[in-house]
Amino acid sequence: MMRRALIVAGKEFRHLVHDRLTLAITFAVPAIQLILYGYAFDTRVRQLPAALINRDTHEPGRLLAERFASSPLLAIKITEGSRSQIESALRAGSIRAAIEIPADYSSNLLQRRRTALRVWLDGSDVLTASYVLAGIETLSGDVPKDNSIGIASIPAPEIEANVLFNPEGRTASYLIPGLVAILVQMVTTLLMALSLTTERERGTLEQLVTTPIGANAIIAGKCIVIGCVGLLESASLILLMRCLFRIRIEGSAFLLAAIVPLLVLSPIGFGLLIASKAKSQVQVLQLTQVVFLPSVMLSGFIWPREFLAYPINLVGSLLPATYLVALCRAIVLRGSGAVQAAPHIGIATLFGVGLFLGGFFAMRRSLRP
Repeated sequence: MMRRALIVAGKEFRHLVHDRLTLAITFAVPAIQLILYGYAFDTRVRQLPAALINRDTHEPGRLLAERFASSPLLAIKITEGSRSQIESALRAGSIRAAIEIPADYSSNLLQRRRTALRVWLDGSDVLTASYVLAGIETLSGDVPKDNSIGIASIPAPEIEANVLFNPEGRTASYLIPGLVAILVQMVTTLLMALSLTTERERGTLEQLVTTPIGANAIIAGKCIVIGCVGLLESASLILLMRCLFRIRIEGSAFLLAAIVPLLVLSPIGFGLLIASKAKSQVQVLQLTQVVFLPSVMLSGFIWPREFLAYPINLVGSLLPATYLVALCRAIVLRGSGAVQAAPHIGIATLFGVGLFLGGFFAMRRSLRP
């Protein structure tokens, strides 16, 4: 019996060695992911896009502004603007925090009067908002002990924080809009790839290709069906988000409905690419994880992208899920309009069209005899 078992084992080893795709997925992909995620995450927020409006022209105000600007916590993008412009930038997502140093900051310090800094925070991400607020309090409290300007032993200014978007601090409000995009991608990609690979394993796909229907019509027909399923899946998840979890849609419901096809387009492209390479359903499941795990870990869905170390954060910018998650959160949480969401819509559209065309041609090429 042992001799027969060794013969079978030898045959399986030879088969595994010759199946290079499975071998690569089994050993190379986990190693790459371990290195990627091991170096990627940190609990510190760095280079958070922010606005710093200094309305104080005196030296204490300039020194405080310099401390904020030189801190690795913040990346100052805006230095001028009204409060309405600051809130508009926060709603668009171009900044995540804003600090206003009032015009009477220096005089209040010198005369030992109460002084306060106005701070606006994007509260959609509770963890990042709390971290940034604590950092701003620390930086503002570090008053220089410089007797030459007469402000030694001055108490730290107070912080007047205005938390926008999710002021109640619900974690579900932050996670669930992004989770809709992630789940639609996972389900649609898997269904698309399994639909074609199952037909290929049964031998019916090649038979259909030889009929007058043709490869293009076969692939297009399957894309239409999976696309409709993805749209229904998106609608049902959004309905659950609104009715079950009571997450209010701050933006336009029509705009949210208009971007739903973008949630489906990229996953269909991924599914076609996977089906063009996979020879079995097992390989489909393995390759889907290659797409799914980075989309969860590096897109900003769980960890804010400000937690990702350079250059790992650049990998997230190459994933369509990054822009789809951000787009859903922008409309649902921040109430972004079409103009404010236009950059994410444009990038997500480019990703979707590119992946779909690439997957379509790759699948058609794999069906050639």
